[in-house]
Amino acid sequence: MTDFDLLDTVLAPEGWFAVVGIKGKSVQQELVQTREEVDKVAQRFLDDERNVYFGCAKYETNANRKQENAKYFKAFWMDIDCGPDKGTPDPVTGKIEGYLDQPTGLRELKRFCETLGLPRPTLVDSGRGLHVYWVLDEVISREQWEPVSNRLKDLCAIHNLIADNNCFEPARVLRIPGTLNFKDSPPSEVSTMVLGRTTTLAEMREILNVVDAPKKLFTPRPSKERSALTLSLMGNRISKFKKIMLKSANGEGCQQLVHCYQNQESISYDLWRSALSIAAFCEEGAAAAHKMSEKYPGYDPEEVEIKVHDLQRNGGPHFCDTFEKNNPGGCDGCQHKGKITTPILLGKEIATAEVDEEGNYVVEDDLEQEEEEPVQRYIPAFPYPFFRGAKGGIYLKSAADGEDDKLVYEHDLYVVKTLKDPAADNAMSALIRVHLPKDGMDEFSVPLEQIVGKESPLKKLLARRGVVGFAGQMENLTYFVQASVKELQYAKKAEIMRAQFGWADNDSKFIVGDREITAEGIYYSPPSMHTKGIAQWMNPVGTLEKWQEVFNLYNRPGLEPNAFAAFTAFGSPLLKFMGLNGAIINVIFRKSGSGKSTTLYMCNSVWGHPEKLVSIPRDTINARMHRLGVMNNLPFTMDEITNMSAEDFSDLSYAMSQGRGKDRQKAQSNELRANLTSWQNLSLASSNASFEEKLSSLKNTPDGELMRFIEYEIGYSDAIGVEEGKQMFDHQLRENYGHAGDIYAQWLVANRDEAIRIVLSVQAKIDKELRLTQRERFWSAQVACNLAGALIAQDIGLIDYDMPRIYKWVCQLIRDLRETSVAPPDTASNVVGDYINRHIRNALIVNGEADARTKLTAAPVQEPYGPLLIRFEPDTKQMYIVSKHFKDDCVKSQINFRDLLKQLTKKGIYKGSTTRRMTTGTKIKGTPVHVIHLDCNAPDFISLDDYIGTEGQDAGSGGGVPDQLEEV
Repeated sequence: MTDFDLLDTVLAPEGWFAVVGIKGKSVQQELVQTREEVDKVAQRFLDDERNVYFGCAKYETNANRKQENAKYFKAFWMDIDCGPDKGTPDPVTGKIEGYLDQPTGLRELKRFCETLGLPRPTLVDSGRGLHVYWVLDEVISREQWEPVSNRLKDLCAIHNLIADNNCFEPARVLRIPGTLNFKDSPPSEVSTMVLGRTTTLAEMREILNVVDAPKKLFTPRPSKERSALTLSLMGNRISKFKKIMLKSANGEGCQQLVHCYQNQESISYDLWRSALSIAAFCEEGAAAAHKMSEKYPGYDPEEVEIKVHDLQRNGGPHFCDTFEKNNPGGCDGCQHKGKITTPILLGKEIATAEVDEEGNYVVEDDLEQEEEEPVQRYIPAFPYPFFRGAKGGIYLKSAADGEDDKLVYEHDLYVVKTLKDPAADNAMSALIRVHLPKDGMDEFSVPLEQIVGKESPLKKLLARRGVVGFAGQMENLTYFVQASVKELQYAKKAEIMRAQFGWADNDSKFIVGDREITAEGIYYSPPSMHTKGIAQWMNPVGTLEKWQEVFNLYNRPGLEPNAFAAFTAFGSPLLKFMGLNGAIINVIFRKSGSGKSTTLYMCNSVWGHPEKLVSIPRDTINARMHRLGVMNNLPFTMDEITNMSAEDFSDLSYAMSQGRGKDRQKAQSNELRANLTSWQNLSLASSNASFEEKLSSLKNTPDGELMRFIEYEIGYSDAIGVEEGKQMFDHQLRENYGHAGDIYAQWLVANRDEAIRIVLSVQAKIDKELRLTQRERFWSAQVACNLAGALIAQDIGLIDYDMPRIYKWVCQLIRDLRETSVAPPDTASNVVGDYINRHIRNALIVNGEADARTKLTAAPVQEPYGPLLIRFEPDTKQMYIVSKHFKDDCVKSQINFRDLLKQLTKKGIYKGSTTRRMTTGTKIKGTPVHVIHLDCNAPDFISLDDYIGTEGQDAGSGGGVPDQLEEV
């Protein structure tokens, strides 16, 4: 028999399997149709180190694991616990829950089977205890199964076999052989021990002496059908037998019960059973029943237990007329006669949920609820005088004894924590959580300013989230929220609302939209005023599998440029580990319809809505800076930046590399606002034109900007057909997105050091193979981040790409970029030369000294056209440039004027700043102006011979422009 053969043996062929995985406080269950799915789910749970169980019955639908849904049965079972903690009496109750060890449990099971004549069962070693199965030769219904299972349970109590009382229910789960019991350290194996023989339903009924319940000969009392709300509220109502008896002792309770207690040795069996029916359904249960029975001469504790059990499963509290029938006249003079229908109502009160040591209500989600992954929930203890009902809801303790507690709200609603919003001058809010029966859990934040005051808008805010109360309830609910906030302010500090996405709290968390992602799980993180506009577009939609079908389209040959751009989604969170704040990838699409917007949508779809996360052409620079700050470590995408001016792009490029926006001052104050616009991310842009060309036309030496971004062209490709593209990009991508980001972020948080190792090793490989320089560090970081991010995403199963092919394409891209962006040779000389070329018509070319023979100054070689900005002296090779105009020109071209003069000084070119009459040697009498003095005798500087034409040119020719200058 293989590890999982037990399931084929004890389960019916029809119906749905139930598989449950439990790990600490986390419980997951799935209902599946096939055995292959069972094995797959069980293995996944096992890989996650969960204790794995299966439903011992098969289910009619996959809706839930409620008893009503359990339909197909092919075995009877029981669970015998073993171990020192099970075989030792409880220090408080004195109860023993099992046997000291398995051999003892086996001996007792053997004795039980031999006493009753039961066939040999199939046994499973659960790692600690024993799971016992009597396998049937046919499939039976729940109606056939329950009487036999109940009788088996009763006989365990009668014959002193200690079995888990809870295991005799239809929806029971037991361990799957071949899995591990992680309660032990090291984990112990669950395995099949003994194969029993198959039996029949008839044989089991005969051996156990199962007697069908007699048919009822009376017509049941008609009852009004209760609403779902009423049934929910009834779950919190309990009755205390002690309360009934104390009232009765004071003449305010039930005379019949006093009579039964005082006359135990003489009352009739029917009257005794009526008294037991009240005790059985009170909080004290069997303990109260024993008190009502122990003075009877033939008192048998086991019989009392069985009667109580029978009443609890098949009966209910007896009515007042039943007591009157069994003891005529016993109700005479009762003050409650005609006002109540049963004595149990005299003990009613609201059951209070218990608080654990840490001050929380612990809510165990029943596995039978219609939830995919039921878990244990923790609710903060409510402030006095409020309390939580045992089954949920908010109640207000009555001020006076004898008065009933008031219902405030029937569902769980509570304040989780208080929050400060740094984007709203630290305005405080309360994070409220509500659990609705069909809509599940909802979390939302409410500003504190809206929960105070007589006309508080809290009622309307709660109503928007589905919280509706009757008259008077909403006032008490407002009071409850206010009291909860005040209580929390004494208990703990307010948390800071997240103003940015990406890494947080020393890289221990990652914020995506309204979710805080940690290695342990994903939690709600209310967005701040700064982030809520974008957070709404970052919720997962559709399925991961459908998204993967679209994203993996870029793996087709010929689409490597598109793939590398889309990888920015995975590369951006890694940039902070490269020592850079920001960089840009600009993809150029010369033709319309070539998919430039789609490339950006693919990138965004990892984290959220493909289109809504894109910055559009109409966005201002300030709007882009704001969004950059919000995205922080997530990719920032800009579509159609073609019409952005070279100046704006240059400003944007520098701002992105600096990693922060401008500081701003508060209105009507000298204080600075909190600057939340900081980032460390990659930006992805699309355009129809090259910004390398635009920057080159703007500046003489735009090398700083050019090296901060990667730009390449994506041409038309037929790798994806028109119809396929429409279906996948225009429909499927817009309906499936936002799943991969959470998975990727959780891996990064849990494996931060490994992620850093990967990205640095990828960078080292690229730098070595391509021999990248310090000047090319931005390229190195961008490429390493995108490739490393894609490798991680591939390794954790998010994408499927031919990474060696894409790596080869990236290497060629860097080689191409290097060829088209050669570093400028001599920056200082180039700047001066560029200035002269652009202002040559504003130059005066004239000798600086008089002729030695005639003592006269030669006529100018060239006179200026327009303002005089430059003076050349060919005989002394000195040059003077008007200081202010030259400095303004440098500033306009984003060239550091002081650094330029330092470079010229080192080369012996710059001789200082002075005042000079620039028109000396001409008929014009100008005034002295501030100039910079340059010595053109220095090697590797400008040769003035290129500007003064042929040596024999007539000096008096009126300063005609030589051919070379005309060309310039």
